[in-house]
Amino acid sequence: MTDTTTAVATRQMADHRQSTHTRSTGDTVNVGDRYHLAPGAPGIVVVREIQPEGLILVENETPGPGVYPYLVKPDTLVPATT
Repeated sequence: MTDTTTAVATRQMADHRQSTHTRSTGDTVNVGDRYHLAPGAPGIVVVREIQPEGLILVENETPGPGVYPYLVKPDTLVPATT
């Protein structure tokens, strides 16, 4: 008997990372989009993954020591214009 569970889960996870999410404002969030965490917030984060439960994994655009990806709710994100 061959276990295909891992391959299926991996494929579904890879497919899901490319999906989109719609914010409460009606804006679509895509992997790779750039945002500020709140209006007027310094720094920019990049969407790395969209979780099925609605949270979004973001990572600081400028990497550095102690900078790690983290989950946020999409409602607070403000599109980065620069």
